[in-house]
Amino acid sequence: MRNDVPSKGLEWTNLILGVGLACAAIMFVGMPVAAWNAGVVGALIVCSSAMALYSYGDLAEWSNLTLGCWAVVAPFLLGFGSAQGPMWTHVVVGLCVATFAALQLLASRRAQASSSNN
Repeated sequence: MRNDVPSKGLEWTNLILGVGLACAAIMFVGMPVAAWNAGVVGALIVCSSAMALYSYGDLAEWSNLTLGCWAVVAPFLLGFGSAQGPMWTHVVVGLCVATFAALQLLASRRAQASSSNN
């Protein structure tokens, strides 16, 4: 594990997105599956981002990438895709988290490649 986060701004953004998704669970109380999924996935994104901020490693980014992808497909696999609010919340947050995690992984790979060339 390394302590040099490629972009702390992206990591903080993912952390905030995770908090937002977890808090959105309160708005989905009428749909327990959507609420549980938002709460659990949001909390896991927060934990993963906090872990990356504390001691950066690719595992945290792979976790966020996976969680972001899950958030995108969860409404359709768990049966709340017809509920516009929860569906779009999951899809937008999931796409953002997955994109930022992928950017972090790319930046990490570039940093590793440039440091091994020196």
